[in-house]
Amino acid sequence: MQTTFEQTLPHDSRWDPLGAEYVRSSIDWCARCSKRLVGLNPGLDAEHALDIAHDLSRDDNLRAMSPEAVAEQMHQVDLRTDS
Repeated sequence: MQTTFEQTLPHDSRWDPLGAEYVRSSIDWCARCSKRLVGLNPGLDAEHALDIAHDLSRDDNLRAMSPEAVAEQMHQVDLRTDS
């Protein structure tokens, strides 16, 4: 039996086991993702990075992740396909 105190303890998010917060605003998510994309690839135009981030945000599985983590995954995929 749980005490009243145990019932009010915060629960870990089931969305992200790594502890990254869920970004509620799509504008913030896209801005953070595009900023990280440009940081990983300085030759990428900021406007193009924002378009890419907007496209990525339409995927519910990616949208539930940290935007920086999504950008880093995309960068790793891009590196593997460049050779």
